[in-house]
Amino acid sequence: MRDGIKGWARAFYPTVLDKQTVLHPLMCCSNSNFAECLISEQDARRLKMHAFVDFRDKAKFEKHHVKGARHVDYDNMFSKPMMEELNKRNSLIIIHDVPEVAGAIALTLKVMDYPNVYIMK
Repeated sequence: MRDGIKGWARAFYPTVLDKQTVLHPLMCCSNSNFAECLISEQDARRLKMHAFVDFRDKAKFEKHHVKGARHVDYDNMFSKPMMEELNKRNSLIIIHDVPEVAGAIALTLKVMDYPNVYIMK
């Protein structure tokens, strides 16, 4: 949905987070080895073109975040303005406290043809 999670809800699709629903696409995607997607902040900074994208809630982001990270509201994470800002030439480093959510975000971005997606350790 172009308007992210809020657009999904406005279209009357379910928005209840179920852990099994989140894990299902990760388990079914045998071509994705998420262990290879994990990266440290130090290693990420060595990449030629990189962008840290922090999907945690605003309070956690404001309390502490990686220098230069862009905060993205989970509710609007796949809205058109946010997607237009993310450059496919950059290596995207996903930041989230819940590994399953970080994996789901990374998988979704890979499906959307973002070639270099990492999850920060």
